[in-house]
Amino acid sequence: MANSFSAQLVDALENSWLAVARPNQLPPPGDWQIWLLLAGRGFGKTRTLAEWVCDQVTLGRAARIALVAATAADARDVLVEGESGILAVAPRWFRPIYESSKRRLTWPNGAIATTFSAEEPERLRGPQHDAAVCDELGAWSRPETWDMLQFGLRLGQKPRCLVATTPRPTKLIRELLAREGRDVVVTRGSTYENRANLAPGFFDQVIGKYEGTRLGRQELNAELLEDTPGALWSHGIIDAARQAAAPNLARIVVAIDPAMTSGEDADETGILVVGKDHQGHGYVLADVSGRYQPIEWAKIAIAAYRTSSRRSDRGRAEQRR
Repeated sequence: MANSFSAQLVDALENSWLAVARPNQLPPPGDWQIWLLLAGRGFGKTRTLAEWVCDQVTLGRAARIALVAATAADARDVLVEGESGILAVAPRWFRPIYESSKRRLTWPNGAIATTFSAEEPERLRGPQHDAAVCDELGAWSRPETWDMLQFGLRLGQKPRCLVATTPRPTKLIRELLAREGRDVVVTRGSTYENRANLAPGFFDQVIGKYEGTRLGRQELNAELLEDTPGALWSHGIIDAARQAAAPNLARIVVAIDPAMTSGEDADETGILVVGKDHQGHGYVLADVSGRYQPIEWAKIAIAAYRTSSRRSDRGRAEQRR
């Protein structure tokens, strides 16, 4: 009996996350609010997310957790039920119960994690959390989901958020990187680090094809590629122009092209805010297109109209002066 218990203990220790994880898969030290993990495909980002959640619950550091992914299916199929998801990595003696209809995981100590889709930011408007994980932030179609999540991270003494994503030069990721050294700590990793746990065919076919290419640098080496080589306009030029453009507009229009269906597989509802100055030059002021329920895109379009109306009033006042 004693030998059996000892063998189980040795097996548990050898297979514990602290024993098998690479250093850049473990939480960094320091007083950070956001841990940004920029890593290539196959690095082990999902396992890192799942293990961090289980660790926070087991140690009693988190009791209300948000699990946010690009879509509802990703949250369910990857973060919860995936091969490296929470149900797979949670120890048998402390495994949560998953209620898919409620989008909820409940642990034996009462801690709860709820899944959210980045396509539905309004769902994050009410709930409060003391921890959150964000999967593939670079693929989120609605950046405002991040804002709604941050407003809800207000429980406990020190709410924290782990973001794991293959880097893309989105405005949100660039903003988080600009906060490095303050409340954001950044960890980087590549696909090659996890080669021992990936199928040999993956390296023969995928890496052999994309290694050294621009796409490979982003997806495998996790490089944040700011600008496309040969592009006429860089991100810096576009951002600067956006800030300075259209100071005095004669007319602003909010154009809507509604989708005929709703849901994960529906087309986007196109919502563009465009303007024309007194010299006849046109400007695209905002693009808030996305996959919305009818009530959602109606609210977004109305908010865009009100914002543009205030800007148009200011433009007319400046023209009179």
